[in-house]
Amino acid sequence: MIKQRWEALLRAEPIASPLSNPDTLVFLMDETLRQVSSALRTRSVKTGLRAHATTIAPLQGKCACGINPLLAYYTTGRYALREVAEDKLGLAFNEVLVFFHSIAQKDIQALCGVCCNRGAEDCSQRRHALTVARSASLLSR
Repeated sequence: MIKQRWEALLRAEPIASPLSNPDTLVFLMDETLRQVSSALRTRSVKTGLRAHATTIAPLQGKCACGINPLLAYYTTGRYALREVAEDKLGLAFNEVLVFFHSIAQKDIQALCGVCCNRGAEDCSQRRHALTVARSASLLSR
C-alpha cells in the first residue's frame, strides 16, 4: 500500500528534469523500502543514524537548483509512509521517519555532488520555477 500511494503522489509531482520521470523513479522504491524494513527488523535504525549524521530539515534545502529528482521522490515517499504506516507503527514510526530522512539526505547530497548545474548562475531561477510548479500541484489535489 505504501508503494501504491507513493507512486500516485510521485506521478502528481511536476517533472523537474528527465531524471525525475516517475516511470524511472518507481524502480527505486523497492530498494528504499527494503532498507527501511531491514533496519526495523534488525533494530539498526539507531545504529544507522549514529553512523550518518542527519539534519532534520526540509530536503529541498539540500539542493541548490531544486532539480534533483530525488527531492520529489523522497518527499512523496515520506507522505506515503505517513498516510499508510503511521497508525500501524505507533511509536516506532518516528524512528522510521528519521531513518527514511537519513537515507534521503545521503542520496540527495550524493547526486547533488555530481550535478552539472551545481553553482550555475540560473540555479535560483530553476528553483523558483519548480517551487511555483509544486505549489500549483499541491493546490490542485
